[in-house]
Amino acid sequence: MDDLGAQPAASTNAAVVTRFIDEVINGGNLDLIDALWHEDLVWEGGSLGERHGIEAYKKMMGATGGGSRWANLHLTVHNIFAQDDTVVVQFTNSGYRTGRLLGVVPFRSKRGSWNGVGIYTLRGGKIVHAWFVEDVVAMLRSLGGPGALDLITSSGK
Repeated sequence: MDDLGAQPAASTNAAVVTRFIDEVINGGNLDLIDALWHEDLVWEGGSLGERHGIEAYKKMMGATGGGSRWANLHLTVHNIFAQDDTVVVQFTNSGYRTGRLLGVVPFRSKRGSWNGVGIYTLRGGKIVHAWFVEDVVAMLRSLGGPGALDLITSSGK
């Protein structure tokens, strides 16, 4: 099989991920989650944990009344690469924190910004797996928390 045969699938998959980012993350249309994500999805957020299944994912995103405490969350895509069933996105996230962070740190009404990379796997035109690495220390620093060097060199006093 030549690479040209795989391009239409890659292009279609990139369009699904782009639609998710544009309409769900940036547009706030959480009703589209069912149309774009597979029911037995796995979302791996690194230090932010994992979610298994569409109901757990929807809860995390706030579609079921709980979940996200980011207001005006916006994901800026810097690069997107697609091959076969895999789409890789280099991005910057930003938004206002409206509650406690990680259940402990009381950041309120502060704007956070951080970089990340997401790797999406699609099956049957829907996202079935997403794996992320995000600069959580940069997020904390942008919200007024200590930077990485401060955390590493702190004597705890």
